[in-house]
Parts: sequence; C-alpha cells; structure tokens
Amino acid sequence: MRNRCRKMQGFTLIELLVVIAIIALLLGILIPALGKARATAQAVKSKANLRSLGQIQFLYAGDFKDSYINPFDAGRVTGGNGGPAAGGWARVSKPGLNGVYEFTGPAQWYSEMYAFHWYSLVGGWVNEGDYGSEIQFAPSDKAIITRFADFLNENDNFNLNTGIWDSSYILSPTLWFSPKRYEDTNRPAAQRNSAPISMVRRNKISDTSFPANKVIIWERFDWSQNERTASIPHPIDPTAPSIAMGEENHHPQWNNPKAQPAVLTSDGSVIAAKIEEIRQLAGDENPRVAREFQPTDVWDIPGSLLEDYGMDKDYFEVGLLNIDGFGAGKYPAYFWATRDGIKGRDIVR
Repeated sequence: MRNRCRKMQGFTLIELLVVIAIIALLLGILIPALGKARATAQAVKSKANLRSLGQIQFLYAGDFKDSYINPFDAGRVTGGNGGPAAGGWARVSKPGLNGVYEFTGPAQWYSEMYAFHWYSLVGGWVNEGDYGSEIQFAPSDKAIITRFADFLNENDNFNLNTGIWDSSYILSPTLWFSPKRYEDTNRPAAQRNSAPISMVRRNKISDTSFPANKVIIWERFDWSQNERTASIPHPIDPTAPSIAMGEENHHPQWNNPKAQPAVLTSDGSVIAAKIEEIRQLAGDENPRVAREFQPTDVWDIPGSLLEDYGMDKDYFEVGLLNIDGFGAGKYPAYFWATRDGIKGRDIVR
C-alpha cells in the first residue's frame, strides 16, 4: 500500500511538471502573438488618427478658401502696411494664449518646427476646446504621450487652452512655402523679417499637381519596428548605397531606409510608404525620375533646436552618435522638403 501511494504521488508530480511545461509552452506561443496583435491594433489606430487629421484639413480648407493648414496670419506675414512683418512672420496666435508664439530656429529651419506642433493650434478650432484629443498621438508613441502627461501634471503654468506642444504626426512645411523654394537642392533660408523673400504663401489644395502622391501628414516614427540600422548618405554620390553605421534599439525615424511609416496624401488616402522604394527611385538612371524623388535637403535638424522644443530625448536620427537622446543616421528629408513642394511627388501608387 505504501509503494502504491508513493507511485501515485510520483505520477502526480510528473503530471504537475507536464502541466507546467505545457503552460510555459503556451505562454511562449501566446505572448508574442498577443504582442503582435497589440502592435497591429495600434497601427490600425494610428492610421485611423491620420484619417481624422485629414478631415481636419478638409474642414480647414472649407473655411479658408481651399487653403492647406497655415498658421501664419496674412497681416503678420506682410506687416500692417505691406512691408516686412515686425517681429518676424512665423508667429501664431491661439485663443486664450496671451500674445503670440514664434516658431524660431536657424534660417533654413525658421518656422518649420510648426510641423510638429500644428495640432495644438488647430485642434480646438475644429472641436472647440478639444485640444487634448487622442487623435494627435499614435498609441505606440510612448515618449510623446509621457511628455504630454508631464506637461499637464507637473507644470502649473501649462494648460490645453494656452499651451503649445508637439504631435506624433508631422505636417509638411511645403504646405506654407512656395513650390519655388524647393526647385533646387538646398532650399533657401527663410528670412525672419521678410515673408516675400522667404517665399511664404497660402497654398491651396487645388494647387497640388499630384494629390494621390503628395504626402501632407505622416507618422514621425515607424513604431511597427523596434530596431533600426543607422546610416548616412554616400559623401560623394548621393545615389550610391548608404554607409551603414550600426544597429540601434529604437524605432526607425520616418525617413530611415528601413521605415514604412503611415502617411496621409493630399487626396485623403492613408497608406504605408516604403522609404526604401522611394530611395531607389531617387537613384533612378533616368535623371528626371531621380530628380523628382530626391528631396532638396537632408534632414539634419540641429540637435539644439530639438532641445529648445523639448524633443531632444526622442532619439531622432540627426547624424550624431547615439548620445544624449540623438540617434546616428542622416537621410534625405522625404516629405519634409519635397522637390517642387506641393507640385511635386513623394510616393508612387
């Protein structure tokens, strides 16, 4: 009887070990699957956000004579008597905000940081007081969601009606500059006190030559990937393969050759843009094709400018070593400095 009990106890232990092993196996299968399902759901949500942001653009166009979103008031752009705008033209006002806010930066980047902050200035205009809508944040964009929460919780002087902050989705600066600014390589500097020299203008949707191919808003990172290969353009031949600089454990920036960010085009479509395909077109043997898909500039925004806007811990790839919140890697400014601006093409469909 004792032996039989010991055997039964032995079988019970074995069965327990088998059950534990099965559970561990199932967890090993289910956890990655659940993580993938969650990432897929977040990607779907991010695309839905872009569609909603596209609706904001069309509502804006309906109220502003077919214009793309443009924060720079015509009176400030030209000045009260048609001359240079006193204090700079890249200033915006917001209901409840005392005075105006100027989007500063080096001459080449003057006004362009609005590309990251645009929603905080127009969101409440679409739905009064709804500046905190979740459509401005991609669910996988943890850095920006945390920063926004910190703004609300830790800064007594910050609130939704008077503050300005950045979004997960970038608005192309080509929407408020003339296509002429993007005709040649190296876009001209924007002059603080001269909107005409800076080629600022209120572009219309109807001015767009290729609505299905012109990207107007896009995800700042490809959150579907957790690793990226940093690289820089060939120093002599921009059409040659990029020079690899190693792996980084961060999401690829939107213009990283590995990235496939979701983008909103001028016709209201939302698709995934394959940057490697665009890069190949930019190196096409046909000079006309190559020129069309080569942006006028490399996206090498100064790290100090990102720091000024509290964006220096997000691991943007700005050509530096992977230190102090900046990633290695330097890439063409796809979507940001589209060749020929609103009259150019960013993608092929």
